[in-house]
This record gives sequence, structure tokens and C-alpha cells, in this order.
Amino acid sequence: MAFVSASIYKKAIALAQKEGLNKDFIASLEPGMTTAAHIPMELLLQVYETAEKQLSPGFGLRQGKQLDSNDYGTLGLSWKTCLKAVDVLRNVKRYMVLVTNDGSIELQEGPLETRLILHRDVYRNGIKTANEASFVMLNGVLKEVSGRLLQPIQVSFKHKFSHELYFSEHFNCPVICNASENALTYNTKDLQYSTIKADKFIHKFLVERMEEEKSKLKVEVDILSQEINQLLEQSISSGIPSLEQVSAYLGMSARTLKRRLSERNLSFRKLIQKKQEETALHLLSNTNQSIGEIAFLTGFSEQSAFNRAFKRWTGISPNSYRKEI
Repeated sequence: MAFVSASIYKKAIALAQKEGLNKDFIASLEPGMTTAAHIPMELLLQVYETAEKQLSPGFGLRQGKQLDSNDYGTLGLSWKTCLKAVDVLRNVKRYMVLVTNDGSIELQEGPLETRLILHRDVYRNGIKTANEASFVMLNGVLKEVSGRLLQPIQVSFKHKFSHELYFSEHFNCPVICNASENALTYNTKDLQYSTIKADKFIHKFLVERMEEEKSKLKVEVDILSQEINQLLEQSISSGIPSLEQVSAYLGMSARTLKRRLSERNLSFRKLIQKKQEETALHLLSNTNQSIGEIAFLTGFSEQSAFNRAFKRWTGISPNSYRKEI
């Protein structure tokens, strides 16, 4: 299951509330999630998608502008003590998983240009906002730690948006939508500036700490949810397994499974819904199967129930989603 740092979620909620997001929607979100260091990515995407519908355009830009290094834990501290601005991007590449496991970073360092590429498929509308906020945040962090306005020479997003002007004015460079990749491109020489608080020894200590956190996070977060997801992937087309069936397969009682999921701020119901949603989005995007067939393959006995669930997940109907992609 995809997760994201709770601090990013909290900031998104605070901004959305300030801008007048529907209070009933905020009250409907999972209680207690913000007590953990990480939450399901699903919750953040719900906030982003609702904000984009109910608030003024460009929520991703405004979210990115309010995020800074203090919102990223040890990774954020490492940014402050990097020797050069380019090390910020290198640490993002190596330790993005401390913030979220949804996507990955590729860094292409050339003699003239350096490109940071965010590999994250736009499988739903909230991902568009997440990608926008990530790039705005990163560019802001480079300015924060270097004390200089390090402007990119080009920004590109894989998705299409109607507020391109906002981003062109913010980055002060060409911003391309419907591109082949999500990318921030800088002049390589501009990234060689030293940071304000460069400290080789503290940075080395923080890197060692991030390695420890990375190893621990991989063990704690992935194993149980991966096992359940694999089982759901194998069985979902023939019917949704019960909690008792899954717990028996994993060699534990249903009560123990519920407790272990709760400790990770997860629920069996949410895992099933997430797998159904992922399966539906994949089939709608990559196959020509009918909506009825996809409903059956995602564990629904009736297409009408699938249509209602899909609209609850994404805000639009399956047919509308297929037309948009």
C-alpha cells in the first residue's frame, strides 16, 4: 500500500481548511491517522482531489509553496546540511521512500544540464496535484538551503492542466504539460552553489540515520500489506475474500490481523477498496474491456455498484475516466 508522510497531509488539511474546504468532508476522513509518522497515500489524494474541485485552481502550487525542509524529518535536516545544492536532489533520489513509496526519482547529471525525473504514473487526479506540489516544494527547498533563487530552465508534467500560467509565473521558465515525463531541469553550474549551513560531519551522521530509517521502514510497512495485496490480487476477480479467510491464509486469527493492521493505521476494508481501485484504474487505462467486465474483475457482482464505488473513489464515472486518459 502506498504511504506518505503525515506532516504533508497535515499541511494540506490546514491549507484546505483555511481556504474553505467543506467541513463535512474533513470530518469524514479517517480519525487518528495523523498520530502516525506515515499515513495511506489514499487520504492525501482525497484531500487533493476535493480541494481541486471545491477551491480555486492551483492547490498543488499553494501546497508546494507552504512546504519546507522542516516538513521532511531527517531528510529535511539533511537538505539543510548538504555541501552543495545538487546534494539536495541526490538525497531526494536516495531517500524519497522516507516520505512516500509512491513513485521514484531519477537524476541525470550532465555537464550543462541536470534533470530530476519523477517516475509516478498519473493513475488518478490527486496524483497530478501531488506531482505539482512536489516540484514547487523542491524548488523552494533549493532556495531555502542555498539562499539563492535557483530557477529551473524547464519544468514538465505528464498531465494536462488549465492553470499553466500559474506555474510559468512561479518557476519563471517554460512549463510543459502533456509531456513524456515529470521533470525539473536546471543549469548544472547553478546547482554547485554551497548551502548556507553546509556541514560535512553532521550531514554524514544524517545520511547514516536515513539509511537506518530506510531499512526499518521497509521492514515495518511493506511485509504485511504486501502479503495481503498479493492474496487480493490473486483472488479479487473470483470474489472478495473475508477477513477470516485472509487471516487463516496468513496463519493468524482475524483478531490478530485486525490489531496488526490497526497498529499500521490500516484496515482490511481499506486494503480491499484500494486493491479494487488500483485494479479498476489499471484495466480502464490499459485494456479495452467493457465496464461490465471490469466491474466483475474487481469483485463487483453488479455494474451499478461498481459505478457508484468508482465515482466515490475518483469523483467521476468509469466512462468519464476512460475518456479523460
